[in-house]
Amino acid sequence: MTHWTHGLINRLVVLCDVVMAICAAVIVNLEWHFLSWSQIAILWAIGTVIFVQVLQLGRAYRVEHYGHAGRQFMHLLVGGIPAVLTVGVCYYAFIPNESMNWAAFATWAVLASVAFLAGRYGPVHIGMRLVRKYQLLRRKAVVLGSPQRAHKLIDRYRELNGEKKALFSFQAIFRDEADAPDAVTDDASYPPVLGGLPELLEYVHDNPIDTVIVTTSWDNPAAISALVDELYQVAADVIVEMDPKGFSLTYAHHTMLAGEPALQVQQQPFKGSLGLMKGIEDYVVASIALVLVSPILLAAAIAIKLESPGPVLFRQPRVGRNNKVFMVYKLRTMTVDPNDDGSRGTRRDNPRITRIGRFLRSTSIDELPQIFNVLKGDMSVVGPRPHVPNMIVAPNVHYEAIQRYVARYRVKPGITGWAQINGSRGPVESVEKAERRLALDLYYIENWSIWLDLRIMLLTITKGMVGPQAF
Repeated sequence: MTHWTHGLINRLVVLCDVVMAICAAVIVNLEWHFLSWSQIAILWAIGTVIFVQVLQLGRAYRVEHYGHAGRQFMHLLVGGIPAVLTVGVCYYAFIPNESMNWAAFATWAVLASVAFLAGRYGPVHIGMRLVRKYQLLRRKAVVLGSPQRAHKLIDRYRELNGEKKALFSFQAIFRDEADAPDAVTDDASYPPVLGGLPELLEYVHDNPIDTVIVTTSWDNPAAISALVDELYQVAADVIVEMDPKGFSLTYAHHTMLAGEPALQVQQQPFKGSLGLMKGIEDYVVASIALVLVSPILLAAAIAIKLESPGPVLFRQPRVGRNNKVFMVYKLRTMTVDPNDDGSRGTRRDNPRITRIGRFLRSTSIDELPQIFNVLKGDMSVVGPRPHVPNMIVAPNVHYEAIQRYVARYRVKPGITGWAQINGSRGPVESVEKAERRLALDLYYIENWSIWLDLRIMLLTITKGMVGPQAF
């Protein structure tokens, strides 16, 4: 049974960094004698804590990073710069001017950097080669459940990880007794089926294992709970395979309810301080944008009015947050048709598109009046694009029929979004396109940050406003 873990290796790498930092501090002070040993110890502790904490916050202490020389150098910069700056401020603030020796301090910083890289390129690199050579992180696993489900799990795992990256070495399969015995063709590429739960409990007596993977169907949660209770007597990790088609845990986390454990399976986006930041961002950016684009809007309004009769602004219902319908504003780019409800979108060759309208659409200038929707509170600057009610994505298929498509409307729709800068804009005329847009929009909702919004805005300006999909 393996006793090596990712956590143990990460802690050893932290220890290596700490030791290298000690060596640098001792060598410099022995040579320069520019501080007392107590002062060196305090400054060393401050710098080391800052360095390690920054790398831990950035998830730099991970096994997959240690084999990449370039990443080690980047980690030095990411953790070293704030550490050196903090120690430098403390040095300047607490050491008398007559005792300062900035040349020695600079030498300390350079030597600490060299020591860090020496530790990462030396013992850490050699250690990781030994870990991989002797497969010290490989875990012996057995699968408990239907053999067919076990085979599918093993196939997916092998396809995703390959032989070199595989964490699990599958030893055997044991049937879930709740499942009826099913015919399993002998196949040397899969581990053998050795019986049911009693045989598994007997198997671990002479064959230590690290992990039991339960692949029982979630049609009967009580059966899974009973299996887990039985597996408490096995000294191994127990992992229960989820069924994403039957029950999604995208947002799930453990919580307490009335003194009992509960599972929160969805989280309201942008609540509390996040919602406040998102709201401030929307109003600030929209206000600045309105001032900057006012001349463009004025010129476009004059051109539209001169070319064809009808209003300058086009108003049409869209689905917003919580499926609330609101009226979106756009510059009119087509001749007026009171019977067009927008459910079928607009084709590239639509004869109703005017000459000015074609230019406005190709440059996305027609979308600029949605700044007023942001200021009204109906939309955000960045978010999933809004669609008309009863939008048709394919013949006889409405967007509500796409599984989880309406999950996009847990947040305000946006003028631009993650889907748009990743090539998913324009009409949604197929189920495949709808599913891709859904995946991109859900990624944005789950990974939102101010920096992601700024990145999307920048990319929208540089490449997202024009292109073959803008028409």
